[in-house]
Amino acid sequence: MNAPPPLPATTDDWSEDDVSAYLNQPLLDKGRPMAGTEGMSIQQIEDDVLRGGRFRIFRYNFSVIVMSFQRGTEMRYFRAGQGTGAHAWPWTLLSMVVGWWGFPWGILFTFQTIYTNCMGGKDVTPELLGAIVGPQRATGIMAQAHKPQADMMLWLLRIFVLLIPLGIYAAIAGAEHTPR
Repeated sequence: MNAPPPLPATTDDWSEDDVSAYLNQPLLDKGRPMAGTEGMSIQQIEDDVLRGGRFRIFRYNFSVIVMSFQRGTEMRYFRAGQGTGAHAWPWTLLSMVVGWWGFPWGILFTFQTIYTNCMGGKDVTPELLGAIVGPQRATGIMAQAHKPQADMMLWLLRIFVLLIPLGIYAAIAGAEHTPR
């Protein structure tokens, strides 16, 4: 990530114009605005984080018999009120199909992945803000920030995941009671 350097712990040497110019820069990743922050300055991102915006990473995993791999997606910013569920679904489904085949780590990684994604992904906002604006400022912002709410797509993913064991149980119980 090619983020601007963080604000120093003390901005005594900085003029109001220096701080303002810094906060009016876009947040860049490899020379482009970070996904989800297009058209936003660092100051606008800070303000949106206060209303519930968050930087998230989703997990996915895949296995090949004795080898299992767990990875994270690229970091993405979700503005306040923007749901994360639509981004959680594909990575969760991928992991449910190809993640659990490796023993034992594939099974464990799959459960971790499903849990993390059903909770809206891994929230990396405090760490990223700390790197961009300094730990003190980031701590102050996060202390005042509203907690984001789960959206309908995320609730549907949670329900879907919870219904899988019930479906398996129903299939097994139904097979036991089938006349032969």
